[in-house]
Amino acid sequence: MPANILDASALLQTLPNVLPEGKKKLGSQQDGITALIHTVFTVLGFRLIGTDESGPANTFDNNVLPENWNQHGPGNYALRYRHEQSSLEFLVKVVKLGGRTLVNSIAIETDKTATLDISTNDFTSPSFFPHDLTASDAPPLVHGFISSNRIDDFVSQLKLSTLQKLMPGLRKEGYTEQADTNAGPSQPRAPEAPPARPRPEQPPFVPEDVFPRASPRNPLEIGRRDRDPFPANPFAPPPLFPDASGDGMFVGPSHPIFGAGMRGRGPGGQGPWGGDGFLPPLGAPPGARFDPIGPGPLPGPPPLPGQGNPRRNNGPFGAQNPDNDEFMPPGYVSIQQHTGRL
Repeated sequence: MPANILDASALLQTLPNVLPEGKKKLGSQQDGITALIHTVFTVLGFRLIGTDESGPANTFDNNVLPENWNQHGPGNYALRYRHEQSSLEFLVKVVKLGGRTLVNSIAIETDKTATLDISTNDFTSPSFFPHDLTASDAPPLVHGFISSNRIDDFVSQLKLSTLQKLMPGLRKEGYTEQADTNAGPSQPRAPEAPPARPRPEQPPFVPEDVFPRASPRNPLEIGRRDRDPFPANPFAPPPLFPDASGDGMFVGPSHPIFGAGMRGRGPGGQGPWGGDGFLPPLGAPPGARFDPIGPGPLPGPPPLPGQGNPRRNNGPFGAQNPDNDEFMPPGYVSIQQHTGRL
């Protein structure tokens, strides 16, 4: 198996050869990162055609950088390349952004872009720069990139973020593409967009059995009482289906609308909101004035003194006295006498 051409030791041996002959100096951390990127592209067979964004294509022997390659450094660098396996032109820009370094790349003809964002101090040593490679007492170049492992980590990120995106399937002996271990279901999902129309809020409290389940009903008896003008025989045995009895076409005390199943479970057979249980949920708020009138030919007997609210006294057939609105409200006379308006 051929050796890895992007090994840290191999790159460190090649890097001095791509610097200008009379200017083998790295003035800043960004100089070192840009020179290392150019070394990687050179080893992979990319041909340098310019150190600007849109100038004419030039030829550089052995891919050696021109003397003005870092004239805009450490803030901005531009490198343009071509490759024999592609008809595209590639632009690589290295930008200093505070304590970080951005490597922005693009295949110009296709607008295919790639970006690498790194912490500058994670891959270079600030105390190492500026560095003159020709000095007799110059420390080893690897110290400028902290260690060989750090160089390998940087090259790995450059492959994933830039090389494999701009030129996938690059064929070069000693070069292999690598899988992105960060891709997959572990990536965070995008936040879910809120619904276009907010959902209506549920009421804070819904009483149970507002409309109780009806008793079993004989399907053959549906609509029978609408055709029968007379009530059922009171001496007949109880039917199998309770719904079969009733008052015929006439509404009487035994009509199902006055049954206990329609009145709810409140005290005295009343619904949970007062009256006969036919009010919708929360139809009558607590303390509201309501006139419950039950079935029956006659009102119930008047209450005796001290027996409470007369509206709750049941008359014959379960009837209830109505609240006669033609009478004055309780206490009305005494109030008017006190205010002198009566």
